[in-house]
Parts: sequence; C-alpha cells; structure tokens
Amino acid sequence: MEEFDIIETPENVDLQRRLAGIGSRLLAGLLDSLLIAGLLLLLVLVLLVLDMTVFGFGARVMEQASAWMIAVLILVAFVIYWGYFLLFEMWLNGQTPGKRYMRIRVVQQEGRAVAFDALAVRNLLRAVDGLGFYAVAGIAMFLTKRVQRLGDLAAGTVVISEEIPDYAAKADKKEKVLDDVPATAAVLAATRLTPQQYRLLRNYWLRRHQLSAPRRGSGCCRSCCGRFWSAPGRRCPATRWRFWKGTSKN
Repeated sequence: MEEFDIIETPENVDLQRRLAGIGSRLLAGLLDSLLIAGLLLLLVLVLLVLDMTVFGFGARVMEQASAWMIAVLILVAFVIYWGYFLLFEMWLNGQTPGKRYMRIRVVQQEGRAVAFDALAVRNLLRAVDGLGFYAVAGIAMFLTKRVQRLGDLAAGTVVISEEIPDYAAKADKKEKVLDDVPATAAVLAATRLTPQQYRLLRNYWLRRHQLSAPRRGSGCCRSCCGRFWSAPGRRCPATRWRFWKGTSKN
C-alpha cells in the first residue's frame, strides 16, 4: 500500500497522483451508507402509508403482501443501494456525496475519467466487498499497492485524493532563519560594514548549516569574502575564509 502513484502519459511524462487512504474511503462510505439508510427509511414510511390507506389502519404489510411483493421490495432496496453509487459517480464524474465531502474521486488506472462499464462492475462487486461490514474491502485495500478493493481490481479503477496540501501552514511552523534585527551603531563601527553588508553576513552565518559543503565553498562565498575583507593586493585571511565556509569552531 503506497500513498502516491505514478502514471506515464503517452508523451512519456510521469505524473504523480495521491491515492486516497483507507480511512478517508471508509468515512466516505459511512456517509453514503447513512444517506442510503435515509432513502430506505423513506421507502418504508411510504409503504406504511400505503398499508394504512389500502389495507386499513393497523394492518401489517408483511401479513397482507404476497411473496412476490416481498421479492419486489428486496429488489427495490438493492436497486437503491446499487443505483445510488452508480448514478452519483456517473453524474459527479467519479464522486458520491460522501466522496465529494472527503475530497476523493474514482478514476481509471490510466488517469482518465471513469467509464460507465467500470462503474457498473466495481459497484456490482460492492456486495462482496461489503461482507463483514466492509472487512473484505479493508483487507484488499491494505494488501494492494494502489489501495484497491475487489471492485477496483475488477474494473481497473483507483480512488485518488483531491485534497491540496497546505504548504503555507507548514512553512509558518518552520523556525525563522533570517535575522531582521538591525545592527547597532557600535557593531557597525567595530566591523566597518554597512547595514546591508552586516545583514547579509549575519544571515549567511545563521543559514550555514543548511548549505552543503560545496555550496559553502562555492565562488559566491569567495566573492562575498573578497567584497567584505579583501583589500587591493591582499587576499582574504584564512581564518575568515574558514568562517565563510562554516568550518570555524567559534
């Protein structure tokens, strides 16, 4: 089971997509199941109203209805359960109300929009995946590389996540590196640097551990060293050069 999946386009370009996790898929399925339960409850209420109207108040549908009528009711319940996912995923392009709330979507393994025949196959096998309160689906998603249940494997589909990571929130949690505190007049007089030069020098020193050794020893560092300390006809002292490379012990 992996978090990301890579697909190759006809132009030989690799695209990375984020797969929906088991938790988000189960929560989406729970929300859809609640909506289906509401539809079935509405169906039962309609039958009760018909029972009181046709057979008289207090009569029971199960006592008055024949075997074929009970079979029809079971068939209607199955059509509601199966048709709910099929119609919504066709109408919302791979999403149900639960999937839309969790920001996940069903797509083909190749990355294109899901087709009707694939939706029909994956939802027909939902009866098998739902065994043991979707234990079969959970085991299959845990064992497969692309987090696929049996219906996905048969239909050639995957469920992807459309949630966009909040990189700005992560950046705000990072420790501030740059120093915006202005240098005092005494410090500038002692170092004989301008405020801009002092700020550049100090920020480099604060970030020196984030730079690799080749970058610390690059020509940019030599240029800065020569700009601050080299006088005409004189090279930068070795101790100050080690300072710029970040190898000073002080």
